[in-house]
Amino acid sequence: MWTGAGTGLQESESILHDPRPANQLSSWIIETKYSETALAHEANLDEWREPTIWIIEPKDSCLVLGKSQRGRAFLNLSYLEEQNINLAVRQSGGGAVLVAPEDMLWVDIFVPKESKFWIADIAKASIWIGGIWHDALKRLDIECSLFDENFSRSEASDLICFIGRAPGELFINTRKILGISQRRSKFGTRFQCALIINWKPDHMIAAYTSSPIPNFDQMISRAGIASGCEKQDALNAFLSALPSL
Repeated sequence: MWTGAGTGLQESESILHDPRPANQLSSWIIETKYSETALAHEANLDEWREPTIWIIEPKDSCLVLGKSQRGRAFLNLSYLEEQNINLAVRQSGGGAVLVAPEDMLWVDIFVPKESKFWIADIAKASIWIGGIWHDALKRLDIECSLFDENFSRSEASDLICFIGRAPGELFINTRKILGISQRRSKFGTRFQCALIINWKPDHMIAAYTSSPIPNFDQMISRAGIASGCEKQDALNAFLSALPSL
């Protein structure tokens, strides 16, 4: 349960729960969270004790920077303000991700250390999560590939998450449809998964017009692609693909 601890906000002011009770699927606790993007990223890992799925429904559009905040100096903050796009920082690494409520399926997965699915190796853990998504999309007849090699990093991917390639992420040809980041603690791992429903790179391009990277706008445009499925269909397929605990 999110309480807004450390934010100065009460739950009723910041985060609304799904009015339905939490469901359990083979011992997975499944909850829908309605939240401002920044508050969703502030949730502490010690809030979980059981294997949990959070389906996050963001209330706002928000550009989320990785923990290092690389590229912040190149951001067009005036443009973000004009477009009513908030700015936030997540606790995991990587480049920026644009959260838009209708264009992305955002699912967080918490695996406790006590779970039989706990994997100490970071890359192998992400590949396991990506494999669940791969199976889910296969059920929807979506052909995509799972990246199972070493993390591919560049100056451009330090700025924009979807330009890079990380273990477990999914691609249609060379264009990413699923991004995964991890945050770990003594309690377990929180996997943050973003599946593209609609690829709309224009805001990201406009936000980084001052980047010194040559042809950066073209790189952003080619980084992602729509997954080819409806948001609810993808969610249902993912929940069906979850392994039993």
